[in-house]
Amino acid sequence: MEQRKVKNYFVRGLSVVIGIFMVGIAVGFFKMAALGADPFTAMNTGISGWIGMQFGTLQLIVNGLVLMLVFLYKKQFIGFGTIFNMIFVGYTADFVMRLLNTWSISFDTMAVRAAVLAAAVLLICIGDALYISADMGMSPYDAVGYIVETLTKGRLQFRAARIFCDVICVSIGFLTGLQTGIQWQIVGIGTVISAFCTGPLIQFFRVHWSDKLLASQRE
Repeated sequence: MEQRKVKNYFVRGLSVVIGIFMVGIAVGFFKMAALGADPFTAMNTGISGWIGMQFGTLQLIVNGLVLMLVFLYKKQFIGFGTIFNMIFVGYTADFVMRLLNTWSISFDTMAVRAAVLAAAVLLICIGDALYISADMGMSPYDAVGYIVETLTKGRLQFRAARIFCDVICVSIGFLTGLQTGIQWQIVGIGTVISAFCTGPLIQFFRVHWSDKLLASQRE
């Protein structure tokens, strides 16, 4: 029984690692496509460009600040997946962008950028589904909606709280991006797609793939 438990934790941990690296690659693709990113990435991209800090480092700092709130109000959401997510997503995105630049790979035409954006959406949804199904912790930003719901004593339900947080992140990303002229690269069609499509797609991949794949590992 103990051996099976260790095996289950290993499989779930490996799923977290693979899923989060997929998310990091997707974020790098989002940034290279320059057609808009998810709200949290948009905010961190805008701020990092404005203050001249590496994206991965800025994202780690912001995640650390948010993690303090999670620890205070929703510590049950913290796990291996939480820490791995907050450290590696940003730096993986930086690595992908640096690699593509080193190889002089650029996405110049709208058709290619649209294809890269589509690949990014697919990757981020599959990666999120895999790491969420592993049930080993939630990313700090994903927990924010639940914290807002708790602080408002349920007057602002999770769905509305998440939209509220997303709007704030997009606004900050746009305003800080405006300072360096990249506002329409970080807030665009990709942001809209992230807001309306990633949730249903993550749910689809969970129901039809990752939940089934890891069901026996959570027993």
